Amino acid sequence: ENGRHILNNSYYLHINKGTAAQCSRFLFSPHLSSFIYILRIFTPRKREEITDKMKKQILLIAILFCTAFAQAQEVFVTADFVSSYIWRGVYEAGPSLQPGLTLGIGNFTIAAWGSVDFTSSSYKEADLMLSYRLKNITFHLKDLYDEGSASDRNPQISRNYFHFGADSPHRIEAGIEWQVSRKVPITLSWYTILFGARDVDTRGRRCYSSYVEVAYPFTVKTIDLKTGVGAAPWKTAGEGGAKGFAVKNVFINAGKLWAVKSMGSFRIGLFTHLSWCPLKEDMNCVGGISLRM
Repeated sequence: ENGRHILNNSYYLHINKGTAAQCSRFLFSPHLSSFIYILRIFTPRKREEITDKMKKQILLIAILFCTAFAQAQEVFVTADFVSSYIWRGVYEAGPSLQPGLTLGIGNFTIAAWGSVDFTSSSYKEADLMLSYRLKNITFHLKDLYDEGSASDRNPQISRNYFHFGADSPHRIEAGIEWQVSRKVPITLSWYTILFGARDVDTRGRRCYSSYVEVAYPFTVKTIDLKTGVGAAPWKTAGEGGAKGFAVKNVFINAGKLWAVKSMGSFRIGLFTHLSWCPLKEDMNCVGGISLRM
C-alpha cells in the first residue's frame, strides 16, 4: 500500500522520546488523556454537520499544529514519486508526487501529507494526521481531504478546503494499531470514518466506513518487506463501494533506503508495491522513488 500511510508502511519512523521537561513545555501533554480530548474535539456533535463552535475548534487545532513546529524533537521531510496512487487496494490516481512532513514530539507524531498527479485528472489530496503511541498501541486521528479526480468528482460535495458543512470534502478518520510485540511484529489495525459527505450512502445515512488490516513486516537480505490483508468489515460509501464484508487489499511491499554520505541525513530509496483488490477485481503494481531527510 502506498499513499497516505507510506511513512508507516514502508519504513518505520523512530520517534525520540526526549526529556520529560522538554515534553512538558509542549502544548499537548504526552498523555493519552490529551489525545482523547483532541478526539472529542474532532468528533462531530451531529451526524451531518459541524457547528460554528466546531469550526473554531478545528482552527484551534490547526494553530496548535503550526506551534508544534517550534517544539518538535525530530523532523522528517519526504517526497515520493509513484507510478500510480493506490490506497488500501483501490486505484486513486496515475503518476503522482507525494510530499510529506512529520514531526516527533514525545509520544506524539504530527504529519502533513499530500498527493497530486501529473495527468489531466488533476487529483489533489492534503491530509493532516495526529498519532499517539502508548507502548505497542498507536492511536490515530486523521483529516483526509481530497477532491477526487476530474472524472469522479461528486458535484454535491464542496471542493472548498475551509468548508465544514454537511457537504464538506473533509473526512475525519479515527484508528488504532496494535503490534503484538517486537519479536512478533504482526500489526492489527482498524480505521473508521466519523465525519464527511463521502461517507453518506444514497439514502443519506452515515456508513461509518471502516477498514481493518493485519500486516507483517520482515527483512530479506537488507530489503524491507511488508505483507498483509485488508478488508471492509461492513458496507462502505466510497472506499471501493463494499456492500458488506469484503476483502479489498491483499498486498506485499518491498523497499530499500540508501544513505548519501556527503549529504548528512539525506536518503534515497526505491520501492515496489503489489496489491490485489478482490472487491474491485483489480490488481496494481506500483513502483516509486523516495527522497527522505
